[in-house]
Parts: sequence; C-alpha cells; structure tokens
Amino acid sequence: MDKNKIIELLTAKELTDIEELKYNEEVFVLRFYYDFDDSEVKAARAYANDESEEVEDSAAWSEEFFLPYLTDLAIDNVGEYIEELMEETEVSAQYMSYDLNVEEFDYCEFIAIFHKEDNNIEIETVLDALKL
Repeated sequence: MDKNKIIELLTAKELTDIEELKYNEEVFVLRFYYDFDDSEVKAARAYANDESEEVEDSAAWSEEFFLPYLTDLAIDNVGEYIEELMEETEVSAQYMSYDLNVEEFDYCEFIAIFHKEDNNIEIETVLDALKL
C-alpha cells in the first residue's frame, strides 16, 4: 500500500490537516478535515431558510436543517474522493465523520482506514483500539 500516494490524492482534493494515526502495518489510518467554502455555507443557509419555519440561527434551525445539510455535503464529497482513491490505488477504505456543532461549522472532521482489498477489517474495531 502506497501511503504517500493516498495522502497525495487526498491533498489534491483539498482535504486539510491530514494526519496519520498509528495502528498497525496492515491498516493505514488517517484523520483529515473537509473545509466548507463560502458558497457551500451560503447554500446550506439558503436550504435551511427555505425548508425550515424556524428562526435563522436558532437551535432547531441549525440542528435540523443547516448542520445536516453541511454534514451530508461533506460526506458525499469525501465519499466520492475515497471511491476514486480506492479505484486508483486498489485498496479498500472505510471512513466516518464526526458531527458538526454550531460553534464550529467551517469544517467536518473525518477518520478513514485504508487496507488491502482482501483484509476483513472494520473501522469500529480500529477506532475502539485507538480510543477514538
């Protein structure tokens, strides 16, 4: 598994603060961030205002419409990036995101594991072992 190639491909997709988390030789674990640009935040605000009858920036508006829109956007984009990476590098990958919060919604944090296609590894097992 070419770890440098994986990092290079993720960096090319403008994912930020890519950090390797040591686990074992068979599994490559990375933490990284998807940063939202202004147009994505504006789109999330517009969506939340259109779909919600709540006051903009209220707790319900944020938790039920604004933050889920941003989370889905990040998950969809990172999912596409990971699929492309798997095809190009012939590795298997699993990933998960952490929930956004109202105080810090400029980015979405992800953890991803990469391993040979024939390994049967679950991300939950790795996260538990790393106490994440």
